[in-house]
Amino acid sequence: MEEKWYIVQTKPWQEEKALFFLEQKGIFTYRPKMEAYFYRGIMAIKKEKSLFPNYLFIRCNEEALSTACWTWGVKRLLWRNDLPVPISDGLIESIRLLQDKDGIIRKRSIQEFRRNDIVKIRSGPFKDLLAIFDHWDSDTERVCLLIDLVNTMARIHVPAYVIEKL
Repeated sequence: MEEKWYIVQTKPWQEEKALFFLEQKGIFTYRPKMEAYFYRGIMAIKKEKSLFPNYLFIRCNEEALSTACWTWGVKRLLWRNDLPVPISDGLIESIRLLQDKDGIIRKRSIQEFRRNDIVKIRSGPFKDLLAIFDHWDSDTERVCLLIDLVNTMARIHVPAYVIEKL
């Protein structure tokens, strides 16, 4: 039987437990991680966190799905009607392309983009549009861009990883 990717929702704060027990049962798992900064006062602390908190991906055949559902730390699989929803290999591959060599997704350097830089949007509803970089949002993982919509400059906010400098 063909193996496909599925989404598993974990119980709160039990992602590591779910990963461990799924792998013990021979189910291939994937949990994309990102680098994030948390602030205590003026001190920035760098940590790794899940790109999708309380969710992870598994690759298995349909027979192993019931085993995955009854694994410690797993809350449920993502279902539509009465069937589990398979995820395309392309989606998983596009997430993996965002990773560095160590498997962590990092935001681009703040110095890379400056006000009034021309950027291209690589994905999403504004894919392939050119925009003007305006500023970083307060969380520094999203940016504000100006795009030309019928002779009016519109301000949009997108994740920083979807843009590239021209």
